[in-house]
Amino acid sequence: DLVSFTGSASTARLLKSHGNVVNGGIRFTAETDSLNAAILGPDATPGTPEFDAFVKSLVTEMTVKAGQKCTSIRRALVPHAVIDDVVAATKSRIEQRVVIGDPRAEGVTMGALASLEQLAAVRATVLAMVNAGGELAYGSLDAPAVTRGDGSVGVVESGAFMAPLLLTWADPEAPEVHSLEAFGPVSSVIGYDDVADAIRLAALGSGSLVATVATNDVVVARELVTGI
Repeated sequence: DLVSFTGSASTARLLKSHGNVVNGGIRFTAETDSLNAAILGPDATPGTPEFDAFVKSLVTEMTVKAGQKCTSIRRALVPHAVIDDVVAATKSRIEQRVVIGDPRAEGVTMGALASLEQLAAVRATVLAMVNAGGELAYGSLDAPAVTRGDGSVGVVESGAFMAPLLLTWADPEAPEVHSLEAFGPVSSVIGYDDVADAIRLAALGSGSLVATVATNDVVVARELVTGI
């Protein structure tokens, strides 16, 4: 009677054009290709609980299921003045808490991507983002050292492992940061001028399945929540 779909726009178009939808009267709804945003309020400066919660959420969403979920944060919108602080805090938390490898091994917290094809697709998307003006602020596209099932550590060239990547953008208006989704442990930190600018930038992602707002200012919270 009804098909509800979330995922890529290309798959949605394929399903929407199915004969049973076009001619058979089956209802079809889709939510596709939006890039979720997390917004750090102007009051949430380094050292505040809100700043810490923002970084914790960003790292969690980047690394759970190796970032392969529709609700992962792809765009971290922060005041220009704290971009470096957010990058540094995110880097520190990843290095303290993220261990890549075989999930059966002791201490591993993040496994591989779904397939080698998925790994290639994520790398290609990241390269396209870099070519469009993104800068790798943390991480590398090289195969990472991982913990194997026997507890040893080394590079597994045949595995679909990928280290978390964080990009920054000199131009927050670059279309690619708001349209390209690397479906893996990848996120971008984007600077904004004021709350109205953050709302405008969030909207460039074509809607969101989810969004995060980190602030202790009720006026800012109301403006952001109603704005997005």
